Amino acid sequence: MAGLGGLLYGIDFGAIAAAMPYIKSMGMFTDAQVSWIVGAVMFGGILSSLSAGVLCDKLGRKKMIVAAAAMFIVAIPIVCFSGGFLWAMMAGRVLQGMSAGYMAVVMPMYLTETLPPEIRGRGTGIFQFCLWSGLVGAALVGLIVAGWLGAADAEGIANETKDLAWKINFWWTLVPVAVLFVGALFLPESPVWLERRKELESSVGVGERMTEFQSPTPTTRSSLLQRKYVVPFLLAVAVLTFNKTTGMSSITSYAVVIFHKAGFTGSLGNVGDLAIKLVSMITTLVAASLVDRKGRTWLLKVGTSGMTVGLFAIGAVLFAIEKCGVTASPVSGGICLIAFFVMEIFYSLGPGICVWLVLSELMPMRIRANGMAIALFMNQLTAWGLASSFLPWVNSWGWYSMFFFFAANGVLYFLIACLIPETKGKSLDELEHLFEKRC
Repeated sequence: MAGLGGLLYGIDFGAIAAAMPYIKSMGMFTDAQVSWIVGAVMFGGILSSLSAGVLCDKLGRKKMIVAAAAMFIVAIPIVCFSGGFLWAMMAGRVLQGMSAGYMAVVMPMYLTETLPPEIRGRGTGIFQFCLWSGLVGAALVGLIVAGWLGAADAEGIANETKDLAWKINFWWTLVPVAVLFVGALFLPESPVWLERRKELESSVGVGERMTEFQSPTPTTRSSLLQRKYVVPFLLAVAVLTFNKTTGMSSITSYAVVIFHKAGFTGSLGNVGDLAIKLVSMITTLVAASLVDRKGRTWLLKVGTSGMTVGLFAIGAVLFAIEKCGVTASPVSGGICLIAFFVMEIFYSLGPGICVWLVLSELMPMRIRANGMAIALFMNQLTAWGLASSFLPWVNSWGWYSMFFFFAANGVLYFLIACLIPETKGKSLDELEHLFEKRC
């Protein structure tokens, strides 16, 4: 049930990918405004990350999981009843992003704190598997809607039908998130959080202990300045930042549009979108079986290198279409799909599953909640900047330039992966001592 938090996170990005072609074809918003709508989820993540650490420490992990699911349930009606008003749509999408932002902090932390070291990698992999399940579910619904009501670029399809199509791609997401909300009510609280609360209550007086527990920020600031915390904190921030500068969130949101650009017309774009997400979901299961045997660092190195090759290949296909006069066709679309497979498979094999582990394992207990929140803040800020500027960028410099930029960041991501110490099989206490010895 805890892993379903990943489903919520995946749905956030998957639903807009299926709905976007209809929204664009209706001419409801300009390209810049469409980018804002896509990026609103990341902006919501930025807002939630500012308070996620404090709230996770104050309220506990379980209550935050329940709250994040509740926020998502409120957000969907706001989006669907926006009536084409930009700011209403933006408000719903920002609330969606806030729910995902809280979930991205609390769920990996909850799993890390409740699972023993020998299965922590596989267990935390549930989060990523459910994330891809959400993306696959959104793509599958998008394909069904395109087959039932017609693809966004089909001739003769009325705006009323397109309006219904994009809304269906949002409404269905209420069902799995409602299951998450109800199920989360029955989860046990994190034993690490309970122990930390007990320690705080026993170390200070009644009046002081509540003040210290509810306002951990000063302690966290002093902790982050200690040498033994600086290294793991900076590594976690770097990993989360480069996880976005390689463009995975933006690519996922615009997947159908990219396939149309590469030569897949009609529902073929939806088929390609569903195919890569299915493959990624299966690859995540493979990665979950390897992460506790091969280790996090090995998978990160393999994943980032293969992902970079895939990104460069997609850029090369789009460069041939946009700059070399090659006509977009099902052939070029097929080559682009193969490159997408390479990119997504290696991403799922390495960064996709390891990023949550690295984030939660590297952070010592005293800085975990707030440190993860700050790292996620950088992650969401980067994602928001990329998503919001995506269409203006490609309109000015071409789609290929964006993918070459992502590939360059993939090289830097690989170099960061080489600096990360191996954490497999180590308890959280052992990981803290590891960095203490280095300092």
